[in-house]
Amino acid sequence: MEAKTTAPGKNSSRTRSERKLAWMLCAPAVLAMLLVTAYPIAYAVVLSLQNVDLRFPDENSFAGLSNYVTVLTSSLWWTDIFNTVFLMVTTVAIELVLGMAIALVMHRAIFGRGVVRTSVLIPYGVSAGGAAAARRFAGGPETGVAGLRRVMSGVMVW
Repeated sequence: MEAKTTAPGKNSSRTRSERKLAWMLCAPAVLAMLLVTAYPIAYAVVLSLQNVDLRFPDENSFAGLSNYVTVLTSSLWWTDIFNTVFLMVTTVAIELVLGMAIALVMHRAIFGRGVVRTSVLIPYGVSAGGAAAARRFAGGPETGVAGLRRVMSGVMVW
């Protein structure tokens, strides 16, 4: 009769306690991510099962699956799905080819390597500068959210 052998330390109490600690440390983040994603998805499903007229928001009625039947039998829906898939496949293919070409030019010591590296890295600096300018604009007393709120309420503070 042969005894089963396991990897050393695989089922030790220390390994089990470390695994339990890892789950306990990850649980709050997993729970938060589930709530952040599950609630909007569930709410969208609930809304999709109702007839809603935005002109009369209090007069909602249960529609069941009739909204889905309407959408799935619409030729416009299938045309839009085809266009979306075609656009997605085309753009991903073009981006893949261009990205690979740029990566190869940046990697190899060939003519234009410095120009390509500069042109690829400039957007990183521009986006940081643009974000700073947008933040300054949004927080400004005349142009920002607080300034617009004062203008809209009729209280002009100069």
